[in-house]
Amino acid sequence: MDGSVGQTVLLPLRHNVTHPLELFNLEWRVIQSKAPRSILTFSPSSHLPYISETFKERVNFSSSSAEVSLKHLQLEDEGTYELEVTTSDGKSSTCSVYLTVNVAVSVPQVDSVPLAPQAGDNVTLQCSVLEGNHVQYSWYQCDVPLSGGDNYLLVHNNSSLTLLNVQSTDVGSYTCRTRNRISSKHTDFVLQLCSANARPAGYGYMGYGGYPGYLGYIIIIVLCCRRKKPVLKAYDESVIYENSQIGQKPSLTRPAQPKMTGNVRRTDRRGR
Repeated sequence: MDGSVGQTVLLPLRHNVTHPLELFNLEWRVIQSKAPRSILTFSPSSHLPYISETFKERVNFSSSSAEVSLKHLQLEDEGTYELEVTTSDGKSSTCSVYLTVNVAVSVPQVDSVPLAPQAGDNVTLQCSVLEGNHVQYSWYQCDVPLSGGDNYLLVHNNSSLTLLNVQSTDVGSYTCRTRNRISSKHTDFVLQLCSANARPAGYGYMGYGGYPGYLGYIIIIVLCCRRKKPVLKAYDESVIYENSQIGQKPSLTRPAQPKMTGNVRRTDRRGR
């Protein structure tokens, strides 16, 4: 039988105590990991059952039908429950039921590896849930169940779907459905292929892990160029060229003769 955490369940085992004198004793117990634990014992002569401390606040017992209801179910309550009845003639009979304690599954999440697949890649879609136990996984492509094929693999209790050598025909919607005995949820994943030169949006754009990325390198180069321009200008203005007259244009007029100053002594060109 199935139950959920926090629920109250009535164990479906009973024994009609129509003739109390025929009943000598009955016992309820739970078996977990092959180790039995007593829940309660009852004898008509005592009128009240003896309930173990572990279950004292969580068990209701019917002395007329020998039924037991278990309140506030916990995950640790999962196991096999037995009712053993011993009659006054010494004969005993045992019946049992297995109780499964379930946690409702949450909405599953699907992750793709690689994140940006290309044609010819092997793509793994991993389905997982944050909550839930005894989870069963199943996959659908466009509402068609995927149970076995040549171009895909299902592993890890069908939670992982690997598409082999994906092509454009594999593009589309994939559904991961998770369920257990008390709940069921699903989520859709749209598979798309990237071209050989394309990257997903944001991938390697600004970089990560301390690296600037493509845009970061461009910004650094631009800033360095802007910083070097004023430095080069200041350097040009501070340089003094030694042959600065070389750059001047030559004059086309004859340079003026220097003027003579003071008394100039004339000489007679004639010989004496």
